[in-house]
Amino acid sequence: MASLPSLTTEHVAQTVPDALNVHAIGRGGQKLVFRADLHGHTYALKFALVPEEIEAEEVPYAEVTARIHREVETMRDCSSPHMVKLGPIGLTFAEVNGQRVLYFSEDYIDGQDVRAVLRQQGPIPAASVIQLGIHIADAIKGLWELGKIHRDIKPGNIMRRLGSGEFVLLDAGLAFDVVGESLSGGFLVGTPLYFSPEQFDYSNRRSGLDFRSDMFALGVTMYEALTGKHPFWNPGCSSETFCANIRTKTPPPPSQVIAGLPAGLDHVILRMIGKSPHLRFRKCDRLISALQEI
Repeated sequence: MASLPSLTTEHVAQTVPDALNVHAIGRGGQKLVFRADLHGHTYALKFALVPEEIEAEEVPYAEVTARIHREVETMRDCSSPHMVKLGPIGLTFAEVNGQRVLYFSEDYIDGQDVRAVLRQQGPIPAASVIQLGIHIADAIKGLWELGKIHRDIKPGNIMRRLGSGEFVLLDAGLAFDVVGESLSGGFLVGTPLYFSPEQFDYSNRRSGLDFRSDMFALGVTMYEALTGKHPFWNPGCSSETFCANIRTKTPPPPSQVIAGLPAGLDHVILRMIGKSPHLRFRKCDRLISALQEI
């Protein structure tokens, strides 16, 4: 696994001369993340190390950096307003503090991720969870129009904007191009707690995956957001039990866990987490319409 670059806010300001009010805000995957003002707007600047043995012109094909290249490409091309957007700085290489790095900018989402909301506040009101479903289903649709699936939809990758309450999907670094070359070969990637059953099927990894795998992960996320409980996992659950639950267990309807949910929401969420893709919604538009009707 690649290490993180060693950078300060001063290094970032020197590397990106137009950047003002630079602040370190954390790390994500193999990247350091800074907030900065560029051309009158606030963006996130993300920095990663370039492996020493890889020449700059070969970087898009190196395992460590290929996912960053894919992330930038996906943000640039996805039409959905609910997929985080690429900022004014595309993929750029530089020598900083004796390190070879690559960096890019993306929209800075002023808000909290859904995981943090759940930890701080507990279950989220049904109206907000329905809005989450509509917005992220639109992002899944936008990705699928590019022939891509996200593969890592989970509470920590969904931001809720302050003020508007809009939900935005982050981190397309694991986006999988079903018609292109895989970036992960036969390995499992993503967060297993939100895998669809077909993501565990090594023999059917490419032909068995489509947007409905992302729909499953969204259904799990919505179930957890509504109830505060994961539909297939609980503390102390072994990995073997969890995998068996994903494949065979039908969780209780959300309304049996938390009272007062709108009529029809149980059916929609349980359909989203159907064991086989054909049991789920056949189009994102149908899922969006079902949630809008509720």
